[in-house]
Amino acid sequence: MKQKLWLAARVLLVGAIVFFLGLFIYRDWAKLSTMQFTFRAWPFLASLPLVLAFFFQQATTWWIILNGLGKRMPWREGVAVWFASQISKYVPGKVMLPLVRFSYCKRRGIDVGRVTLAIYLELSLMTGSVIAVALLTAIGWGGEIWNSLAAKISWPGGGDSLRWVTLALVPATLIGVHPRLLQWVINIGLRAMKKAPVLIDITYLKMLLLGLWCIMGWIVYAYACWLLAVAVGFDDPSQMLRIAGAFLLSWVIGFLSFVTPGGIGVREAVLVALLALSGMEFGAAAAAAVLCRLQWTGVELIGAALTLRYRPLETPAPVAAEAVE
Repeated sequence: MKQKLWLAARVLLVGAIVFFLGLFIYRDWAKLSTMQFTFRAWPFLASLPLVLAFFFQQATTWWIILNGLGKRMPWREGVAVWFASQISKYVPGKVMLPLVRFSYCKRRGIDVGRVTLAIYLELSLMTGSVIAVALLTAIGWGGEIWNSLAAKISWPGGGDSLRWVTLALVPATLIGVHPRLLQWVINIGLRAMKKAPVLIDITYLKMLLLGLWCIMGWIVYAYACWLLAVAVGFDDPSQMLRIAGAFLLSWVIGFLSFVTPGGIGVREAVLVALLALSGMEFGAAAAAAVLCRLQWTGVELIGAALTLRYRPLETPAPVAAEAVE
């Protein structure tokens, strides 16, 4: 009976993912078909392998962190689990991503505490590194851009406040990913839940190197975003940094939106506003935002399809040996 209920739950989950994912793709495609903009195929096609490489780099980061927590998983399986969880995030609520990872990692004997810690470290490194790259690209941004962004997301303190809070997230991340601090905080929670403590077998130097590794990935993705802007007819090289920064900062805002699945809607609204302030026509900016979402979702589907066969299998239950008379 338990196996039947588990199978039914999995079928419902897959059905929900397919439904919401299909709904989002349909809506975005419908929006794109009504827009008037210039489209160049070659920059868009050139950006696809860069985005795919960036996604595999993200998946590898999570795999490195998970293995550093004392539990080993083959690289192919770790990447497959990461892509499977990425697809599940389109179900509203943002709870499916960790649940999918818990489910697959359980098949490898990896407990929930370690998976949770690995997700936290991954998201902290990715968020801190993208903010660092976004701030580097936003050096030339004027106060009007920050004020407009603050108004777009209803930030209470104005543009200057938003700029300093965003900047403060970088040192906060450097402190928050220190292994000793993390191990102390996590084990307090585990003791409260009467769970076994975890040992973080990752040095602080390795965490910082992983942060640099993540920054390199975001730089690759930033160039892919510039190619996407070129694809919709905006090819002013002097605005490359501002355009790339607009894509990256909109990703941060969308990630911090806990209500919408995958940051859908929020990310696009912020991106259109920032691209327009950077000199791009509104029609091209709106098209770039929709194309970015479709590209992101499409690459996630490609990655999930490429790694489908490597997802961890169910571990068969041990068969008790028959008594010898």
